Amino acid sequence: MPRFSEYFSLNLSQHQLDFVDVSNEYDTPVFVDPYAIEIRNDIWAEQASDYIRTFFTEVLSALRNEDDLRAHDLMSHLSEPQETFLGVSSGKPKGRGVGSVQAGQLISSIRSSKAYATGLLSDLSEMALYVEGVDRDKISDLTTNIIRKLLVDYTQQQCGLYEIETSNYSGPPFWDNARKNWTSDYVDLPYINETPVLLVPKYIVRRRLCLDSQEFYNKQITDFLVAENLKANSSLVRTIKKGKERVVRKGDVRKEHPKSKYYIAEIVSEHPYLLDLLKESAKSSSSLTRFSDEEMPSIHDVSRILIDSIQNTPAGREFADQYHKLIVGALTTLFYPDLIQPHKEWEIHSGRKRIDVVYTNAADTGFFSHRRDDNNTQANTVIVECKNYSKDIGNEELDQLLGRFDNNRGKFGILTCRSIDNQKTLDKRCVDMASRSQGYIIALTDEDILQMLDAKYNLRDDIIESIMHSKFRKLLE
Repeated sequence: MPRFSEYFSLNLSQHQLDFVDVSNEYDTPVFVDPYAIEIRNDIWAEQASDYIRTFFTEVLSALRNEDDLRAHDLMSHLSEPQETFLGVSSGKPKGRGVGSVQAGQLISSIRSSKAYATGLLSDLSEMALYVEGVDRDKISDLTTNIIRKLLVDYTQQQCGLYEIETSNYSGPPFWDNARKNWTSDYVDLPYINETPVLLVPKYIVRRRLCLDSQEFYNKQITDFLVAENLKANSSLVRTIKKGKERVVRKGDVRKEHPKSKYYIAEIVSEHPYLLDLLKESAKSSSSLTRFSDEEMPSIHDVSRILIDSIQNTPAGREFADQYHKLIVGALTTLFYPDLIQPHKEWEIHSGRKRIDVVYTNAADTGFFSHRRDDNNTQANTVIVECKNYSKDIGNEELDQLLGRFDNNRGKFGILTCRSIDNQKTLDKRCVDMASRSQGYIIALTDEDILQMLDAKYNLRDDIIESIMHSKFRKLLE
């Protein structure tokens, strides 16, 4: 069975899509990571993090109050998420969620962990560090179920963007964050044949959890133990190079202190800064854009395909949809993971189809981070309008984009078009709007986008940053 993008004839690669491009015939070996959500700086991730924190707080509260009925009820509603097709199932996807029987086992594992007994355990993302029997598959399934309602909303947004038909679906219950309980409802999801699909943003998945117990033990904990043994001049210290150099071998340390989740909790209780080191290191782990080296085209291939496709797409209303899809794919390729979750908010018919696309601004550094933090732009979102015609951009098009700005979305947008005959006139209009604090609009022509795609092909993100900064500085002249 083809991937989601192939089944719905999107003609877009994984680099051009915001979600994991799955097949319903096999699981894609990546996992939803709650810490990858926690460290993001965007509205959707903040909401998802709140869902996760609220749920886990309820679980811990029930356990500490010895309310077994409440704890079991909370955990037993976490059914196997069979609609995402993520994980490592062999053969047809099955999922590894927490059912009614497993709920009791998991509750028992939490209670028997040293981290729970000492009060160290407070975060779902840390369960994989401290609780036996809990690893990336279980954490992924727990998280997916808790944020299922948000994933449904996200899936519907992506289907709206690409005009994919959805149908009614009655699946597992949703976590109601306000009521702090589970509720059931009918939702609309896309189907591959008779199989419902729940799309997952690719920026919240990892091949290995950010807070991975084996990685933590191998790196931060082992390095700490080596240093401590050297400081104490323990029996593990060896002298080499004619007695001039003292060393402690990592293998000796690991043999002396074998890995267990009990031991990890014990050492973190005594030296909590080690967990801080792990989390700081995890923050630098990049979001995934590729999930199968054998099947997925590289960023070089995608950039070249986009360059050729844009050059070969004619201007005019007849090709507006094709141009729109290409631009969304190009901007996602160029700016992910700074710009995420593209979705449509307005559709206006007045002779030609006008579609605005709204990206969530999730940048931590660089151009888009500056736009979000700038008091003049406050760009929590970036609004993009695509114009597939060759005539010059006039006041009508600029005013239309200005009308989308507000205090919640911010006052920054991108207008794409095929070419501009009178660049000076357009620049003056944009500068005038900026000087009156109406809004800040950058116009990107085919030439600009092709130049940035060529930079992406050569892995020169610095050139892309330079182009965007240069465009914005012109608005301040």
